[in-house]
This record gives sequence, structure tokens and C-alpha cells, in this order.
Amino acid sequence: MTVFLNEVYRLAILFIFFILSISVHECAHAYAAYCLGDPTAKNQGRITLNPLKHLDPFGTLMIFLINFGWAKPTPVNPIYFKDRKKGVMLSSLAGPLSNLLFAVILAFPYVYFRSSYYTNFNKLNGYLMSLFAIGFGLNVILAVFNMLPIPPLDGSKIFSGILPSRWYYKMLEYERYITIVFIILMFSGGLGKILNPIVNIVQTAIIYIVSSIIGIII
Repeated sequence: MTVFLNEVYRLAILFIFFILSISVHECAHAYAAYCLGDPTAKNQGRITLNPLKHLDPFGTLMIFLINFGWAKPTPVNPIYFKDRKKGVMLSSLAGPLSNLLFAVILAFPYVYFRSSYYTNFNKLNGYLMSLFAIGFGLNVILAVFNMLPIPPLDGSKIFSGILPSRWYYKMLEYERYITIVFIILMFSGGLGKILNPIVNIVQTAIIYIVSSIIGIII
């Protein structure tokens, strides 16, 4: 019974942070695009932290099935950008960066309550530590995941602004095959094995920096 309740608690916290995190992510896309001259997302009411504007029903369901999900893509129309290539790259980069910033913010209470818990083993500190750990970990995963250079993830649009056009278009020729392999890896667990080392490095770096700032020895 205790194991079941712990899993219900974990899924509930994961869901809450999921809707918060994807709202931050998509709002950042919309706001960045608007600042660069594209009013498309703003006109659709996407510059908001209201989850109802961003949730995708199937993507939300998947958070309970595979512990990961997605939101409705934020519409961006490059025709409004003065420099289309740069505009697409920057508006795409805003999403992963917003999750990375959210992860840093959540790292402060996580590090604090983790230190407090291991100092006196207070149960409340333990629950708060696990709560912020879930939010912190989720946002690092979202940031790393979305930086993958695979369509339609943000990383593919960011790479379109970095790679020479002929290389990028060459990659798009194999988009269908890349997407199929990506889906297979995601549902088989292989993607996690690839991303976990990167996620661990980012988490460790953030925790180290935050611990140094607040003066806690890890």
C-alpha cells in the first residue's frame, strides 16, 4: 500500500510540474517570436502560463504511460522575421533555455531541503526534497530532450540556423527515417540510455553551482 501511495504521489507531482514546465516552455517560444516580430502565437493567446492554452491531450496522457509527454507546438511564422534563419533559431532556443532556467530556480529549494533532510532526517524535508527533485529533473530532461537535432524538436530548428543550408537540407532528406528511429528509441527506452549521461552532467553542474551559491557542501 505504501509503495502504491508513493507512486500516486510521484505521478501527481510529476503531472503538476509537467503542466507548469511545458507552459513555461511554450510561453517562452511565443514571447521570443513576438519580440522578434512574429505576432502569430500572441494572436492565438499563447503568451501565457495558462496550461489550457498549451496542453496536448495525447501528449498529456503519455506522461502517465511513459513518464514523458509534450505540448501543442507554438505556431511561428518566419515571414515576420527580419532575418528568418536567425529568428527561427532564437525563437526555438527560447523553449529549452526557459526549462533550463526553471531547473536552476527549482535547484535552490531542492539543494536546501536535501541538505536539511540528510542533516536531521526530518520527514517533511524528505517530502519537499523529493517534490523539488521531480520538478528539477523534469526540466533538465525537457531542456536536453528538446535540444536534440531531430525534427520537429527545437534542436532541429536551432541547427537550421547554425548549419550551412545545404547540410541542413541534406539532413531533411532523411527526416522520415530519423523520426522512425527516434520513435522506436523513445518507446523502447533506448533514448533514455542515450540522454541520461547528458542529463546527469547538466544536473550535477547545476547542483554544484547552486550549492556553491547558497554555501552548502555537497
